[in-house]
Amino acid sequence: MEFLGYERPDGSVGARNYLAVIPAGRCANALAARIADELGRNDVVALLHNHGCIFLKPDSERAFRGLIGLGTNPNVAAAIVVGIGCEGVTAEDIAEGIAKSKKPVEVLTIAKEGDYETVLDKGIRFAKAMVADASLLRRQPFDLSHLQLAIKCGGSDATSGLACNPANGWVADTIIAQGGSAVFSETAELIGAEHIMAKRAADEKTAQRIYEVVSRMETRVRDAGVDIRGSEPTPGNIQGGLSTLEEKSLGAIAKSGTTPLRGVLEWAEKLKGKGLYFMDGSANTPQMLLGLAATGAQMLSFGVGGGLPARFHGAPAASFGGLPILPVLKVLSNPKSAKEKEYFDIYAGTIIEGQASIPEVGEKLLKEVVAVASGKPTKMEMFPRYWEVMEFYSTAPVM
Repeated sequence: MEFLGYERPDGSVGARNYLAVIPAGRCANALAARIADELGRNDVVALLHNHGCIFLKPDSERAFRGLIGLGTNPNVAAAIVVGIGCEGVTAEDIAEGIAKSKKPVEVLTIAKEGDYETVLDKGIRFAKAMVADASLLRRQPFDLSHLQLAIKCGGSDATSGLACNPANGWVADTIIAQGGSAVFSETAELIGAEHIMAKRAADEKTAQRIYEVVSRMETRVRDAGVDIRGSEPTPGNIQGGLSTLEEKSLGAIAKSGTTPLRGVLEWAEKLKGKGLYFMDGSANTPQMLLGLAATGAQMLSFGVGGGLPARFHGAPAASFGGLPILPVLKVLSNPKSAKEKEYFDIYAGTIIEGQASIPEVGEKLLKEVVAVASGKPTKMEMFPRYWEVMEFYSTAPVM
């Protein structure tokens, strides 16, 4: 099986062909937005975010890694990094990190250029030239070994672990069997099932890392005066039929399939090889989308159980577009929400209804993954252009 993608200088393959305008800090958000808006094209996106100079070193290092990861994502053909010039995470360093991927990158700061209008004018000129060059690229056939699929679940209910998550897991297994990669996250949703994922680890080091990141997450929660084992699942999960955190976690890990776990990544860390990987991080959808895009994934398959989140026509807890450079394919599993299935790319409720097996729905989902990777817009990509400011994963106090 093959998909049609854009070959990048570093050997990766893009499912989209974006010019990304990246602010080094949130003070430069308006500057990045004006450059992108001036061109008025869907393939030019400003990756606006909330990171500033008031964050401590751990969060700044995480943001630095994430911004470089977004710029080097295979779906980005070229990047422009803009800054004021006084950011803790400098525009020059971000651009240097992106340039290691050998893709075109420009850097502009007010400190170096002298004033805002000069940066704006140069940024617009750079953007027009870079878009013109990127438009000459053509899709070519590649096998699935070049595909990196991110997987998430949300709006979890009793059907999630029986339908949409196992279907996503089947797709992950198939892509990995053909030499590709899959990555999933949500550390809090390993709690109670961490021993199962540890048994699937490819080596002892990976098994220990699973226990480490789960313990670290539980410690942070306890330091806030909360026992997560008594505060989860959420009210929405309970309404959907989930009664315990362990039940929720068992359903959540079904989306990872059955293959060995090759490694555990820090948030927004690049994939280190082929196979299945877990990325540490919160269950906060915007933070997770950003982190997963930074790993190098070209698209995300989002399983939704049902309930009220299924009635929101975007992704639960995220803006309509999710993250501009990461196509999000939505999978619905609860027959009670079937009237909303026109807003989903795949309806997996047929598994619950007894009309289809997990492999049958998985095969249908895989074909859709390949189609989206080849350029077919997802349902979410067809919504009007609207993006929220990206939210970085933060664990340290804010000054």
